[in-house]
Amino acid sequence: VAAAEEGIYSGNLAYAYAKRGQVLLCERWSEQHPAVKVVACHPGWTATPAVDAAYGDAKKYLEPLRTPWQGADGIAWLCAVEAGRLESGGFYLDRRAEVKHLAGPFFSEGGFTKNTEAEVDTMMLGLEAMSDGRRAEALALDKPLGASPQ
Repeated sequence: VAAAEEGIYSGNLAYAYAKRGQVLLCERWSEQHPAVKVVACHPGWTATPAVDAAYGDAKKYLEPLRTPWQGADGIAWLCAVEAGRLESGGFYLDRRAEVKHLAGPFFSEGGFTKNTEAEVDTMMLGLEAMSDGRRAEALALDKPLGASPQ
């Protein structure tokens, strides 16, 4: 369970859910605010204490790991690049928009990681509730995805 409301907390799963949430949020905001470039990014697998703690010896499967400076490069580039060069709603790695939804062979575009509109709507309602200080209401959204919120 990523949120540790019950069960055993998984930091790796929590990170994956948070990153997926960033992608979905940027896609939605890019639709709602077409005049603003909204993007998410992945710094690449970077040699940090967090990666050491999360993966231990298994981090060898993530190699070659980047230095923190290399990981920060793409983030800094997104802050400075001319807006016209960005794909709004894109997910950037190494200064270019990457595939966001995987399912096919060799990490090709697919639908396995895509969410339904209802799922994204539920996430957005939860984010709105939490940002307005209504945490209990946001947690009440924890019902089967796609179910109508009260």
